[in-house]
Amino acid sequence: MLRYIARRIIQFIPVFLGVTLILFVMQNVVPGDPIKLIAGEKKLDPQTEINLRASYHLIETDENGAPIFDEEGNTIETPLWKRYISYITGLLHGDLGRSYQQNGKEVTKILSQKYPYTFKLAVVAIVLESIIGIAAGMVSAIKRYSAWDVGVTLVTSGLVAMPAFWFGMLQQLFWGILMKQWTGGGFYLPISGTGGPYAEFPSWVYYILPALTLAAVSTAYTARIMRSQLLEVLNQDYIRTARAKGLSRRAVIWRHALKNALIPVVTYIGMDFGGMLAGAILTETVFNWPGVGFETYRAISQRDWPIVMGSVTVIVIVVMVINLIVDISYAFLDPRIRFDGSNNE
Repeated sequence: MLRYIARRIIQFIPVFLGVTLILFVMQNVVPGDPIKLIAGEKKLDPQTEINLRASYHLIETDENGAPIFDEEGNTIETPLWKRYISYITGLLHGDLGRSYQQNGKEVTKILSQKYPYTFKLAVVAIVLESIIGIAAGMVSAIKRYSAWDVGVTLVTSGLVAMPAFWFGMLQQLFWGILMKQWTGGGFYLPISGTGGPYAEFPSWVYYILPALTLAAVSTAYTARIMRSQLLEVLNQDYIRTARAKGLSRRAVIWRHALKNALIPVVTYIGMDFGGMLAGAILTETVFNWPGVGFETYRAISQRDWPIVMGSVTVIVIVVMVINLIVDISYAFLDPRIRFDGSNNE
């Protein structure tokens, strides 16, 4: 197991370097001068502009951070490769750079303030997805071709075809606006924000609609995967043998079929959880949720590339770690899977 984990971590290195390199190059080929974006409509005096370019490592500097000039008195632009090495070096020390639009605030601090909101929303959404999706898939498989099966199929098909942002706005319209009108303000749900000490609702209520929106499509896929896998496992020879030994249907499903059927489901849920932890841009934007996704959306619209780069870097790390955890979990779900033998993976 330890050898497998070490090998997977080594495999992460080229993936991480490749993703960050592509993003770094894209950041620098997109039209627009970051220093002019910082200044906005204001015109900077030449010395202030030079100092800003030096502070963001856009021009060459000496050991003391002072700009270096060529023979004609012009600043020397820092080569792209040198800036990338500087970025990776800073990254290894926990430095994700400084924001262009937030007065040079460190990206690490910005993301550390936003990430707890994304994490808590992702946990609530993944719990809903796991419980509802697995339960619906099991019921659909066990009661195949029944009204339950048809109902699950219709609901999941509708959710899969529905864009997340549109589903979120429908929930805002129904639970936040129409319900308030119909009940005269007696019952409705908040449609944006996260609450606070003077909020109208308890803090947990603000998670309901964003979490349902974030989990909706994924829950539908989880139910579909669970149904198909459980049906496949129930047709295996060892299941027939278990039934022939006189085991009850419940014992066959819970003791023998469920673990094997859960392997693809765990894979999907794990990868989906990694995506949620990376920040759900559409959901967080629709519900004005102050997480990483909404911050990334705002940074893209303002071309605040250090925040975009920092967010994507965190996304890559989170997804790789979640994938590793999912792979390791296979051995606990199916004892036949081992990572250290000759037939591992």
